[in-house]
Amino acid sequence: MRRAWLIYGQEDAKKNKWYIEEFIKEAEKRDVKMELLLTEEMTFGVKDGNWFITYKGKVPKNPDFAVVRTIYPMLSRHLEYCKIPVFNNAKMAEICNDKARTYQYIAKMDIPIIDTAFHRKQELDRILFSIEEDTVVKAVAGHGGSQVFLVTKDTTKERREEIKEALASDFVRQPLTGRKHQDLRVYVLGNEILACVLRTAKEGFKSNFSLGGHVERYELSDSQREVVHKVMELFDIGLAGIDFLIGDDGNLIFNEVEDVVGARMLYQCMPDINLVGRYLDYILNRLNINLS
Repeated sequence: MRRAWLIYGQEDAKKNKWYIEEFIKEAEKRDVKMELLLTEEMTFGVKDGNWFITYKGKVPKNPDFAVVRTIYPMLSRHLEYCKIPVFNNAKMAEICNDKARTYQYIAKMDIPIIDTAFHRKQELDRILFSIEEDTVVKAVAGHGGSQVFLVTKDTTKERREEIKEALASDFVRQPLTGRKHQDLRVYVLGNEILACVLRTAKEGFKSNFSLGGHVERYELSDSQREVVHKVMELFDIGLAGIDFLIGDDGNLIFNEVEDVVGARMLYQCMPDINLVGRYLDYILNRLNINLS
């Protein structure tokens, strides 16, 4: 039987119990023993000039592959140094979990991207208190709509102080884009577009499903599909979500790539999809592991 690690942070593991059980169940169907590892129980580093990993104080046998469902680029890179295939790979983790690095990297593909300025955290005070136009400020490490704030000329000093306290990392600054407050998540598995979900904000400017946004299935046009494929070409994707804002003229404007992509929206719009099974089939085929 093949062995695999499913890696989560403790809090996320509690919130994703059903998804974890699906991974373990679908892996067993494919003759794979999948073990849940919590990052809080892992120690890794360099000892005697070699990379090491321990779990609960013991040195585990390397698995055939690891599915990393936590945002920890250094861990993903360390697993690869230890010759463990990682999904998604370390390059995706390092680029896509930093908004500034993502925009910088995507810009070479000649697709619509929001005008974005990159800033260090120590610039936050100066930037926040000088904004006069509708501006979105995002922490480079924020996810799921967290650490994203709208600042306008009418934003009070007290609110700006609250944002200053809440932003915990370097950040990016962008003009508010799209009056419809809609965005599109494109679910990608390997080189395949699985499905697209259109999200519309019910209130405010954030359309995230976890924040109450309305979701519905969406069909890409041929021109939109070309834009998505340009982004896909830049990465060796296992399973990811590519997010676009919907411009006022309906065009797609690149927003971000979700490395550790959530599946709740996809299951709501496509309840019969076996996402975990398809992901595991992709991984096993990719590693040339016989499924019979």
